[in-house]
Amino acid sequence: MNKKLLTIAIAAAMVAPMAASADTTLYGRINNSVVHTDVDDGDDTWDVEDNASRLGVKGSEDLGNGLKAVYQLEWHVETADGHGTGPASMPNNRLGYVGLAGGFGTVAVGRQWTPYYKTVDKTDIFQLPRTNDVYLGETRVGDALAYVSPNFNGLTASVALVISENELDMGDDNVDIYNISLDYANGPFSVGASYLGFEDASDRTLWGIAGKYKADNFAIIAQYEDVDTDVGDDDAWAIAAEAYFGNNTVRVKYGETDSDVEEIILGVQHSFSKRTRIFAEYDMTENDPSDAFDRDTDRFGVGIRHDF
Repeated sequence: MNKKLLTIAIAAAMVAPMAASADTTLYGRINNSVVHTDVDDGDDTWDVEDNASRLGVKGSEDLGNGLKAVYQLEWHVETADGHGTGPASMPNNRLGYVGLAGGFGTVAVGRQWTPYYKTVDKTDIFQLPRTNDVYLGETRVGDALAYVSPNFNGLTASVALVISENELDMGDDNVDIYNISLDYANGPFSVGASYLGFEDASDRTLWGIAGKYKADNFAIIAQYEDVDTDVGDDDAWAIAAEAYFGNNTVRVKYGETDSDVEEIILGVQHSFSKRTRIFAEYDMTENDPSDAFDRDTDRFGVGIRHDF
């Protein structure tokens, strides 16, 4: 068998399982950018950066009588230099859950998005890495048991529990985190509120509210969060807007926290198609808490994203 026939045979062997299971979808995203970073009292740097590139499979199986199995596996893939310098740069599990869906709603077990993130962090709309510094909540959690209700005339409820015997080991009966969200959507308007509690030594609790109004040519988004702990409190708010001009989108966001983090982001995007876009974004963060010396940071980047 020559090399060409061998290549075709290997490709056919890889595609065959997917064709046999038509309800399984292979998907992914490559999102890379060239970024200039200017830190007060530090060096200016240029770098090629990856922003949450991923590879995943998801799907469902019809079990009859309106019941189906649902599942999703998703991994982060470092696409800037292939190895990076930390755990986030390794191929690691972003999502991994299985569940049942029907007229009662959806129940799933595994690593999932928190209801809090989906409800509250509506201003997370930019492409560059680290453009969400004023968000206080959790994004994804493992060891989660979650339920999403059916849609009742635009109203849905979500509940999640993190149940871990060994990983966190914080709460009574091994319930470490609990989260409940309510969301309402009606045409161009959506609003939601969420409560997130941690059964740890600090007894940390968060609540947040967010809303979005989207018209034909623009959208307005706002969110507010409050976190209370035994060692201190904080709150954060952000407001963002998008304007649409054909295949072009202009974005702006301003946010701040009581702990003296302030962020301003500007961005423009051109979409060649639903799957491919290019973008340019500028992010100014003051008193960035990720910096040990609390120095201000300016970042500008241009990049390309392709979804498949």
